[in-house]
Amino acid sequence: MLKQIEKAFIDLDAKMLERQTTWAMERFDALRANKGDYAESVRIAGGKGWYNQMYGSNKKTLAEYVAKNISAIIKKRNARIINALEKKGITTIPEFTLVHHSDGSEGFFNVAGHRVTIETILAGGYNIQCLHQRTLIKVTKGEI
Repeated sequence: MLKQIEKAFIDLDAKMLERQTTWAMERFDALRANKGDYAESVRIAGGKGWYNQMYGSNKKTLAEYVAKNISAIIKKRNARIINALEKKGITTIPEFTLVHHSDGSEGFFNVAGHRVTIETILAGGYNIQCLHQRTLIKVTKGEI
């Protein structure tokens, strides 16, 4: 199952890494240009966690951190998808394609009498400093 999921998400995962790296590098440059106080620096960096990662760092180290972070997000998402399928007794899935649109991606497939829907949306808000992806997995009885 993992290979089918990885194949279906390959483009989305590459775009996620590219967007996150671009965002982090822009924040890094803005932080270096900032002459403000600590609170302003934290705001510019995108939060305390990002500030701590960027402060005293360099772009190479930051890029490695972003890649490691995105890899962990991808692994967690894939594990959630597999877990949702296994809860319904599904242990194999066919190849499938995610359909991309402006605010995320989605895909579905029918397997073992179930319809599996995967939707990835962009999430974030005033209390979440960094725009990120949220994957929703729904496994329902019956094929559509």
